[in-house]
Formats: sequence, structure tokens, C-alpha cells
Amino acid sequence: MKIRIRTKLLLTYLLLISLSFTVMAFAILGPLREYYLKDVEKGLKTNTFLVSRILIEPILEDDKGEIQKLVKEIGDQIGARITVINFHGEVLGETHHSVSRMENHKDRPEFATALEGEVGIATRFSETLETSHLYVARPLIYGGEVKAAIRLALPLLSVEKAWTLFRKPLLLGGAAAVLMAVILSLWLAGTFTRPIELISKTAQRIARGDWQQKIFISSNDELALLAQSINEMAASLKAQINEIATGKQRLEAVLNHMASGVMVIDNQSIIRMINPQVRQFFQFKGEALGKPYHNVIRNYNLVEQIDGLLERKEEKPAVFEITALYPDRLTLRAYAAPIIHAGKMDQIVIVFHDITALRRLEKMKTDFVANASHELRTPVASIKGFAETLLDGALEDEKVARRFVTIIDEEAGRLTKLINDLLDLSRIEAKGMAMEKSPTDIVSLLHECVAYLANQAQEKELEITIEASEQVPEVNVNREMLSRAFTNLLENSIKFTPPRGFIKITAAKKENKLVIKFSDTGIGIPKEDLPRIFERFYRVDKSRTTEGTGLGLSIVKHVIEGHQGRIDVQSQMGKGTLFTITLPL
Repeated sequence: MKIRIRTKLLLTYLLLISLSFTVMAFAILGPLREYYLKDVEKGLKTNTFLVSRILIEPILEDDKGEIQKLVKEIGDQIGARITVINFHGEVLGETHHSVSRMENHKDRPEFATALEGEVGIATRFSETLETSHLYVARPLIYGGEVKAAIRLALPLLSVEKAWTLFRKPLLLGGAAAVLMAVILSLWLAGTFTRPIELISKTAQRIARGDWQQKIFISSNDELALLAQSINEMAASLKAQINEIATGKQRLEAVLNHMASGVMVIDNQSIIRMINPQVRQFFQFKGEALGKPYHNVIRNYNLVEQIDGLLERKEEKPAVFEITALYPDRLTLRAYAAPIIHAGKMDQIVIVFHDITALRRLEKMKTDFVANASHELRTPVASIKGFAETLLDGALEDEKVARRFVTIIDEEAGRLTKLINDLLDLSRIEAKGMAMEKSPTDIVSLLHECVAYLANQAQEKELEITIEASEQVPEVNVNREMLSRAFTNLLENSIKFTPPRGFIKITAAKKENKLVIKFSDTGIGIPKEDLPRIFERFYRVDKSRTTEGTGLGLSIVKHVIEGHQGRIDVQSQMGKGTLFTITLPL
């Protein structure tokens, strides 16, 4: 709740008056009350002495009847409550209560003091008479021993009456002072707060962005100087805020659209900034800003790296690589740079670059070199070996020579096919390659490819069917390349489908696209191999016992993409494989 200055001034005056009034009241009423108490106490001490002289003989004789009688008479005469107890605390006489119903009084403070031989004094509320009393107890000493104690008590009504008598004028005086304080503070506050209210309202408009507002104060005091300072500050803030807003928008645009991820963590382990790429890399759930990174980041390696950076508090940038596994496997290179403030590391800025494609490309290059070397070395080694054998004398044996020459011819053919496939793949991948296209009947082309491989299918007793809808139109494609792609897919299906299997080809128009599917009942492709089957030389059969160059599916993929289409694969081990080609019409 906001408290206005006018209210604060009023409350201040009221507080000062109230404090003064309270101090004055205590200064007057306190000593007055003490004076009355001392006067009553003095009288009770005197009366206890006189009463003890009268009751000494009945007490020594332990005549309870006489004690009670004398206590009643004396109490009525002096107008005080009298209580007599023996050394054991038993009540022997009482003016205001039945003796038989009274409990032991030895533990009463004033009696306890009196039984020790001293005059006991106490002030407390009497449960019996339901009012505050002053108690004075005197010991009855005889023969050097305390035989009993006599207590007189008077209600503090006189003190209360005096307190009430003085309290009324004090309250009236205090009320008059408070009223004067209210009137004075309202007047002073009005002259002081009106310019402040004007400054406050104008400053609020400036804070809301109305930079044209100005404050005008006619006086020449400090408030006028304050108004002038606010006017100058508003002009300066307008320029600075415009500059900051422009810079912030520029920075946000860069961070939100850059391919790299950016994260800022302070020295208290709190995430202060992240961009959308970081959320995508690490799949953050919910709000991450303002939370400890331990509660947000689920990547153990990254948390460990950040922990080390914060513990070491190094001023040099650090570079490290991490792997994110969910939802896809990503390889990230992180650059961490500290932000130094006042000589200490205040924050850490971490920039993440996705190098997954780079690492995959490096692996593909390594695999390509290894596979190409292996594929080329095998036929070359065979040709060289058989040639050397022939030169060593096998030429003399016509039968052996013919068999060796036949093998050399086959290996040379295999080598030629591999080189042709590499050249075709290189030609297809070449940038800016001019692809000659012409309207082509896809269904007719599929029948030609099936007829070309009919002998291979018959050898394994495979059934190949083609199903095409009547609405399949001609497509503008490179007939030779597309024939090569279809043939490669069919060869794979025939090669990996067990005898008496089934191969089905379908072609249908779907919206503005042509969808062609090749399905078989073959051995299937393992799930872990599916993402890589279109790589050059990649084989599901790592033993390389199957024939082929390992380039067929790679050629298929590049041919289809060269036609602005796409190819997808689905497979289940032991049940078969489905290749789906989508071509734009």
C-alpha cells in the first residue's frame, strides 16, 4: 500500500504528539502512583505493628476463637483486611473469608518474607476479593522465634481514583494537541506536496514512454531544480532507450535466427539467456530462464563441463565437444567464454555449433576411401595374380590358361562396372549438371526394367507384379537415369528375396505427385542400418559376400533427388522392404 507524503507528515506529527503525551503522562502518573502506594504502605506497616501487639497473647495461647474475634473487630475499625497465620502457614484469623475454607498461606510472597523475620510487602490481584491489593505482613516474634505472621491488606482504589482524576485532563489535552497537529500538518503538506505530485504525475507519463512531457515549477527552490533535472534526464533517457531498444531488437533477431545455439550462465549457476537453437538441441521442457542449469540440462557431459568452468574460474575461452542423444544424435562443438566484471568472472557465454553433418561427412569420406580401396584392390589383385600365374608358365596349359583368362576377363568386367558406377555417380552429383528430360510413360518404363531382369527373377522363381492406376500420366524425366534407378532397386529386391518370393511394384497419382513403390518379401534391413543404406559403398552385409559395388542405392538416391523427388525406405527383418519414390508431376 502506497502512503502519500501528506499522510506521512500527518502521521509524523501525530506520533510526536503521542510520544510527548505518553512521556508526560508516565512522568506525572508514575510518581503520583508511587507516592500513594508508599503512603498506604506506611500506614499498613504501622497498623500491622499495633495489631500484632493486640493479638500476641491469643496467638501464643493458640486461641483461634479469640483470634478470629479480635481480627473481625480490629478490621472493622481500621477498614482493612487482616489475615493471621501460624508458622506453618495455617490461617488462624481472617476478616473477609471463612477460615475453614482458606488454603495454606505459607507460599504467599509477603508471608514467606514475614516468616523469615522480615516485613513482607506485595501488590497483586486478589482472587478472593477480585480486586488489586497492597499486602503488608509482619512477623510476630516471641522469645527470639517467629511464632506467627500478621498481614494487613488494602485495595488500591484510592490510587486508581487518583489515576482516573489526572487521566481525563491529560487525554483532553492530548486530543487538542492532536487536532492542532492535524490542521498544521495538512496545511504544511499541501504547500509541500502539490509540486511533488505534479513532478510525480509527469514522471509517470515519461516512464510510460511519453517523452514530450515537461515539468514546470514556478518557484525557485530545490523542487524547481529537481523538475529541471527530470526534464533533462527524460531527454537523455529517450535517446538512450531508443538506442538500447534498437540494439536489443538487433541482438534478438541475430540470436533467434542464427544456426548456432547460445546460452549465458551466471556465477550463481543460473541460466540468464538461451536462444531457440539451444532449446532444440537439448529439448528443454518448460521455462529455463532464471533456473539453475542443473535442473534444466539433462546432458551429463555438458553439466560436467560447465561445472568445471565455474569451479576453475578461468579467464581463457574453452572449447569442447559433446553429444546429444535425444531425439536425434547430435555432435555439438561448444565454445565457452567468460564475461569478466570487476576483475571476477561474472557470467559464461557458451556457443554451440552443430557439427553432426561435418562428423558424418568425415566418416563417410573415411568409409568411402576404405571401401573404394577395397573394391578396387580385389579385382586388380585377382587380375595381377592370374596374370603372374600365366606368365610363370600356365600359358602352356591351354585349359588352365583359358580358365585364368576367363577369370581375368570377369574381374576386368567387375572393375569396369565399378569404375562406370563411380563415374555415373560423379556425373549425377556434379553441380549444374544439365539433365535432359522428356515426357516418359513411367508404367512402360517399369515393364521394360522388369523384362530386363526377368531371367534373374525366374532363376529364383520370384513373382514380380506391376499395378498402376489408369490415371498415371506421363512424367517429364530423364528416361535413361530413371531406368537405371528402377533397375538397381529391382536388382536389390531380386538379390535379397528368398526363392519363391514376391515383388510388387505400384504406381499411382497422388495430388500433384507420382508415387512409385517397390515392395518385396525379402530378408529385410536392420533398423540401425536404414539411415546409412544410401551412402556410397555402405553394405548391410559387412562380410561383402554378396555381389555388387555398393553404389546402387546411392545412385538411386541421387537420380531421384536430381528429379526434385524423394525416396523413403521402410523395412522389417524377415518380412521385407518397401522403397517409396515420390516424383513431382
